[in-house]
Amino acid sequence: MDFEIADGHSYATLEISMDAGDRVGVDPGSMVIRSESVHSETNSGEGGLGGMLKRAVSDELEVLTTFMEAEADDSRVVLAPDYLGDIAHIDLDGTEGVKVQSGGLLAWTEDIERGTARNDASNFFSSGELTVLKLDGSGSAFVSAFGAVREETVTGDDPLVVDEDHLLAWTDGLSVSRQKDSSIKSSLLGGEGFVTKLSGEGRVWVQTRDPMILYQGNGN
Repeated sequence: MDFEIADGHSYATLEISMDAGDRVGVDPGSMVIRSESVHSETNSGEGGLGGMLKRAVSDELEVLTTFMEAEADDSRVVLAPDYLGDIAHIDLDGTEGVKVQSGGLLAWTEDIERGTARNDASNFFSSGELTVLKLDGSGSAFVSAFGAVREETVTGDDPLVVDEDHLLAWTDGLSVSRQKDSSIKSSLLGGEGFVTKLSGEGRVWVQTRDPMILYQGNGN
């Protein structure tokens, strides 16, 4: 299985080249085109790649997941996120998991295990609209962003502070805390906003545009 991120940073697409028997999980509705030899199946998440997902602090919830499986060599699928922006590849080697805002996960290989994570950041997405997903195992995951994706490195003597609306993903070993910051405004209330402080050793992926603009534009 091979992957290519194409079509630029603003209108990025993910092309997956597959051999017979290759299987990949994708965000429902993200398919643009596929070979006729690629079979699409949507289920509730029981078993399969990730098992049933659970919200971090609420009752068990079945989440629809789409799987693409190739029935012949040289098959392909092209995916695109719902909004303008970039796609980033995250390589997991089995030694450390990655947490992702669930709306940012576009696709993942079969060896990646998904589940929900404890609500560390308590930010808008994880406490209001979406859960935080935990990815484990060895394989590839692809996240989509509103705007470009920046990967930052956090070290023990250099913590990172991120406007929480721009936080996309982070490695599981990082310590996460939330605090008010008068230098930014709340996207909803116009007052002080919140930032997320990440400390320790690890990586962070941020999106360069604020997705709250999309919610405001829709009147939500």
